[in-house]
Amino acid sequence: MEKHTAFYGVWSVSKVMHNSTKPDKYQKPVFYMSNKHRLIYLMTSAAALFAGIFCYYIFRDSNMIFFQIFKIKIAFANIRLPDNFFCSFLKYNLCDGLWMLSGILFLRFLWLNNPVIGSYYIKFFIGLALLLELLQLTKYFPGTFDIFDLFTMASFALLEHFINYFYYFKEKKNV
Repeated sequence: MEKHTAFYGVWSVSKVMHNSTKPDKYQKPVFYMSNKHRLIYLMTSAAALFAGIFCYYIFRDSNMIFFQIFKIKIAFANIRLPDNFFCSFLKYNLCDGLWMLSGILFLRFLWLNNPVIGSYYIKFFIGLALLLELLQLTKYFPGTFDIFDLFTMASFALLEHFINYFYYFKEKKNV
């Protein structure tokens, strides 16, 4: 028996490896992403987060709990958008999709070199975000339920998954 240590994301995993033909999900993957790729995920996550905050700051009014807690004054409260689907999407739904994207990208940053473990965290995060939106249907949870929020959040999660999938296999071919 040999003792192996592998670094996965920010966690260090040590375990004793046994002679077995069954693959171990904690083994270092054959394809190992560089710190450059991790930095790209972190920066993209931060950009999506700040874009979502910026959308709230530009398009929403100051009576939101978030703005009241942090005592943020809205400079653009008088901006009126035309009443159409695209403007409504920008004002009410895009922020939720960007925040979903930011969270998934951040989890990919943390668990980039261990996609098996990372996928559990990502699935939990997506499920929790969708559950919080669904809980807005009850009178006990603050917020306004919107089916387009669910659709936007699911679309951004799916889009990120496809981009990551194709990027991962493109990079794996080059190794």
